[in-house]
Amino acid sequence: MEDFPLRGFSFASSSSYTIVEELGRGGMGVVYLVEKNCEGVLDYVVFKSFKTLDDEQEARLRNEANIATFLRHEHIVKTYGLEACRLSGMPAEFQRQLGGGTPTHRPTSDAALPSFHMRRLVGPRKGSRRTPGFTPARMPNPKTGKVQPSLDPKVLFMVMDYVDGADLATLIRHHLKLHILLPPPLSMYVVSCMARALHYAHEWIVHKDVTPGNILISNEGVSKLTDFGIAAPLSAAGEEFAGKVHYMAPEQLARGRVDGRADIFSLGCVAYELLTGINLFKPLNRGSWNENVRWVKTAQARPIVPPHLVMKDIPESVSNIVMGMLAMDADKRYQRMLEVALDLEKQYLYAMGFGPTNNAMASYLRIFEAGFANAEQDDLKELTFLRNSQGRIALQRRIASAAYTPEGMELVRERKKSPIYNVLARQEQGGTGSVKPSSPSEEVAQAGE
Repeated sequence: MEDFPLRGFSFASSSSYTIVEELGRGGMGVVYLVEKNCEGVLDYVVFKSFKTLDDEQEARLRNEANIATFLRHEHIVKTYGLEACRLSGMPAEFQRQLGGGTPTHRPTSDAALPSFHMRRLVGPRKGSRRTPGFTPARMPNPKTGKVQPSLDPKVLFMVMDYVDGADLATLIRHHLKLHILLPPPLSMYVVSCMARALHYAHEWIVHKDVTPGNILISNEGVSKLTDFGIAAPLSAAGEEFAGKVHYMAPEQLARGRVDGRADIFSLGCVAYELLTGINLFKPLNRGSWNENVRWVKTAQARPIVPPHLVMKDIPESVSNIVMGMLAMDADKRYQRMLEVALDLEKQYLYAMGFGPTNNAMASYLRIFEAGFANAEQDDLKELTFLRNSQGRIALQRRIASAAYTPEGMELVRERKKSPIYNVLARQEQGGTGSVKPSSPSEEVAQAGE
């Protein structure tokens, strides 16, 4: 193939970024919604900033960012790379906060938003269809290129695609407010999508922080895993140890060598929580890092009650799959994410034929956001796999003591102050009780025929 004149030509981009709003903050940094302007063409991206990093942490971040940028998968939020801004050019208040001052701003509470979505804009601009890039023939070498030190400190931002939707943690929380859980076929569909995303990613990287907060669901019903290349490079001693302890595999808690099977355990914790409403290993009281680790290790030493023995509507087939993900011995656990995805799909999601899809998830989210009132027939047709034995589409999976087995209720009572405990306690005290649905009811007779 003949060479062409532009091969090897490089130039500085004229793109500019404007920070629109803070979306959230956590132990690792702050997340911002950012408007990107490319010669008058506007789009939205997400910036994730980081605490002050030492040279070793920054090097690890750059290495992992090289890998994260390489990942191209439907169910993984696209990472574009790193951007940097000189600290001296940033607002004085931001410089003060970064230097150790107390942050004065907090992101808008999702309870104050007009919907459960993470939208911060009225009528958010939809991203246009992008022409897929060429996949590199091999992984980029993350060690290529050295960054020269500068006397003027800079703030690093990880640039990621903006997903207009909600994270799974927010979705769970809003369901609990209505005293309901996600229908098992839809929640396990999310788990299967994450399993396929991680099967692809495990060729190069272990996520190490698979939690509901890192699973996004777009308005179009597409589940996407985020924070690749963020948690892993910052894993170090003490408070900087990456991830949330109550989703960590035993070998990760023990600071041992981890592989993709650690992510399988974490995703199993997410699946168990989605099915039962019970967060298996979350400490019941706030404690120090070491106290929380000790609590989780003690909790992991106790036998896990299979999900189908906790709630009466959970099929044993899917319960067995989740238990296979939660084996404490990594050698006895599922060994690959592909096996998890295939078992979920063959034995449960599509065992009877038609099952959940991205469109079905989008339909359910629209119905949920509308308070289960006046559902469109087209949306109901997407959800006919939720028909129960009476031929009705069961849209709402009610939380009630009658839905749990005696053993399941005992597990809930052991977790005082947990969200699921609070829901059932309010019901027993004659508080708010289960939300009474509007039309259509929680079970739609013969809908979508």
